[in-house]
Amino acid sequence: MYLDLSIISLLLILGFLVGIISVICGIGGGVFFVTFMTLIFLIPIDIAIDTSTFVILIASTAGFITYYRDKRLDIRSTLIFSIFSILGSLSCMLLLQFLEINNYILKVLFASTLLVAGLSMINKALKTKKLQKSQETPIKEFSLKSHDYKSKLNRAIPLFFLAGFIAYLLGVGGGIVNTPSLNIVLDYPIHISTATSTGMIFFTAILNTILKTFYGKIDFIVGIIISIGSLIGSIFGAKISNKIPKMQLQIIVAGVLMLLAIRMYF
Repeated sequence: MYLDLSIISLLLILGFLVGIISVICGIGGGVFFVTFMTLIFLIPIDIAIDTSTFVILIASTAGFITYYRDKRLDIRSTLIFSIFSILGSLSCMLLLQFLEINNYILKVLFASTLLVAGLSMINKALKTKKLQKSQETPIKEFSLKSHDYKSKLNRAIPLFFLAGFIAYLLGVGGGIVNTPSLNIVLDYPIHISTATSTGMIFFTAILNTILKTFYGKIDFIVGIIISIGSLIGSIFGAKISNKIPKMQLQIIVAGVLMLLAIRMYF
């Protein structure tokens, strides 16, 4: 891809805006990175997917460090969950060695993921509104160390495996599967679910980036430029997040995701 000053500036702006949206709305940036690289910069979707994986690794590193410092994730349980996500990614990589998926099919699969992400975000926004009105147990009363997740882990394993499979195939973080799985199946509070999901995305993205370096088509220059913008946007987003009505923004972003999905279909 030819990079002049205008393209570099647009890539930085893309990363910056997605970084803000990701923090405020609690979603991974992969759905936006791949979409905009494909629709705006006309990067082939297979290259966009692999490059997005690299950007997600950089972005999730910052989130992982922040959540760990805030004691919102437990390394041991996060690593256990990540093992199944990593197995999903490895299975996808092996499958793609024998099954070739052309770019048209990838676009259809990715557009479908956008629709699911949009609907999931709307559901999350509405659920958050309900929780605000309910007598939800405060997060401070939830103990990561003593919480019993093992009795229900067998129900979550296939979902974590699916998250890793999707992450490798479509260049998204997998949070649209991880977060509700942790929240609904393992009874983690939503804030702890988001933090733990970020940790899982981080560990899975390490493997996926290594695999795609050898077997994929990562554009590291484009990835680094977007990552710089994304990190700055994430920091800025964290500072203004309390001043923006999250639920309304989530619904707007969800609508944009679904419109982008329709655009990718056609």
